[in-house]
Amino acid sequence: MLSADSEREIILRLKKGDQRAMAPIFKLYHKSLCYFARQLIDNEGQAEDIVAEAFLKLWQKNADFENLASIRAFMYVSIRNSCCNYLKHIQRRTASHLEILHLAEKDDDYIESKMIKADLLQVILQEVESLPPIRRKIFKMIYIEDLSIFEIATKLNITVDTVRVQKARALHGLRTAILKKGILLTTSHLGALCFFKIFN
Repeated sequence: MLSADSEREIILRLKKGDQRAMAPIFKLYHKSLCYFARQLIDNEGQAEDIVAEAFLKLWQKNADFENLASIRAFMYVSIRNSCCNYLKHIQRRTASHLEILHLAEKDDDYIESKMIKADLLQVILQEVESLPPIRRKIFKMIYIEDLSIFEIATKLNITVDTVRVQKARALHGLRTAILKKGILLTTSHLGALCFFKIFN
């Protein structure tokens, strides 16, 4: 999470047309926005293109934003609209595409649920990076690389028990850190988010 001073500096640089301001914004939002877009159109490559276009639109409107919250809102709306346009122009619309298009255009609760998941993913990603190095490495090997505890023990030349302990401590650390932010994180949340394969 960025400090208030860091946020002000980013916004000031952005308003002045300093391209370096885009880097922390990209780092903060890119993965969660890609996930949000993929939920709507179920096409990874197109989702990444839509998010890239949204960042370009953000840069073109660089003087219009007063804080990160307004940037976040702009990006979600821009991506939602682009996803709807993409679905409209698919030549062979499947029943699932039509249903998603209807929900994306008409159902605010549907979009809000996707945004909440994307925001929660963003928080988890930030907290994973703050774990101690060995815990962070083991967590990513389990939940991102999908390795077994036995494979991890072999690769890292440590015992299986050590892997299990570090995994448990990593999960406990994540839950504790996120609870401090006022978010109730259950094992099902971790399961739903960490197995998305979107950390690459």
